[in-house]
Amino acid sequence: MRWLALGFVALLGASGGGSGGAPPARQSRPEPDTLTIAYDVAGLHVIQRVNRGTDIVAARLYLLGGTRQLTEATAGIEALFLNASSYGTARYPGDEARRAMARTGSVVQLEVGADWSEFGFTGLAQDFDAAWDVLAERVAKPSLSAQAVGQARSRLVTRAHERYTDPDERIRVIANRAMFPDHPYSLDPEGTEESLTGITADQVRAYARDQLVQSRMLLVIVGNVERAHAESLVTATLGQLPRGDYHWVLPPPAPKIPARWLVEHRLIPTNYILAYFTGPPPTERSYWSFRVATALLSSQLHYVIRTQHSLSYAAYAPFIDQALPIGGAYASTARPDQVLPLMQDAVRTLQSSEIDYFELSRFLDSYTFDYLEQNATAADQADFLARAELYLGGCSTPTWATPRG
Repeated sequence: MRWLALGFVALLGASGGGSGGAPPARQSRPEPDTLTIAYDVAGLHVIQRVNRGTDIVAARLYLLGGTRQLTEATAGIEALFLNASSYGTARYPGDEARRAMARTGSVVQLEVGADWSEFGFTGLAQDFDAAWDVLAERVAKPSLSAQAVGQARSRLVTRAHERYTDPDERIRVIANRAMFPDHPYSLDPEGTEESLTGITADQVRAYARDQLVQSRMLLVIVGNVERAHAESLVTATLGQLPRGDYHWVLPPPAPKIPARWLVEHRLIPTNYILAYFTGPPPTERSYWSFRVATALLSSQLHYVIRTQHSLSYAAYAPFIDQALPIGGAYASTARPDQVLPLMQDAVRTLQSSEIDYFELSRFLDSYTFDYLEQNATAADQADFLARAELYLGGCSTPTWATPRG
């Protein structure tokens, strides 16, 4: 009998600090970002970073609230709305919306999450107007016919079935639900088979009518598009939506739960082990220490379990970046009796052992390079700006780019 194990443990606590070695010299403040601006268009908040040195443009529309907009019965309704909008709008009936976007060569991004839903595209500046027209039509004027909703539902139900039956996917669903009892994060933003099957086309249309308001939206544009041009496009499209009275706030704190195990038995050759733990929110300075600590743990798990002992093809520490961030420890293996003690040893070592300052510095150099690389593209920068605004209020005022002490 093989087993699917999920461990909840208090893995990371406050660090006692590193070993000797002089602390780094105080760094000078970075120069203000004069290329990024924040403004409102007819009630819709826009953050724009103008980059005239590239022909690539990324536009991202964030529908705020995430799982806080849902209930057990309506989980997945926003995903259903966004997917159904690809099957017809007022100007693009049937498959024309997808064909029109395909003609621009733009890559569509659609993702629903715990804090918001993200819908947008990345493409060439010369095709920005055409791609924007399709995106705005899908948001503001979708047909949402019974057939369109049915087609979208069929795809989402198939995904949900895979998510809840595939062991490597299911363990993450179980972990997230158990980590946040009686909390909005316990809901699946993509929906379950049961919730998606129960949502009607009338409910989707009502949701779009009530929830698609400007106050629930944040638009981020990065690339070679001038502000005046962006304003004119937004004014003529999403600027016509109702203003609404939604107010974005951070989600409630994570519930305090005792360390525990959840084990699901299955007759499969591989065991999937996952531990989750919550960290400080992005509003706290220790958030960055938590990110680095999780990255250090990931490196250690990979080295010890895979490189040294060849006990797993995948051993690492996942990091889920959200308003209530999650770190963890993961491994898939046929030898859980050997892997689990190695995972626990790696955590204890990180908790109690002093870290050599120069080794940590070398790790941070590599980590910083990877971090900058991950935020190098227009799409990555759009996501970065949205998180800065929504988690830190970084773009709320004209002086948002001024470095803070």
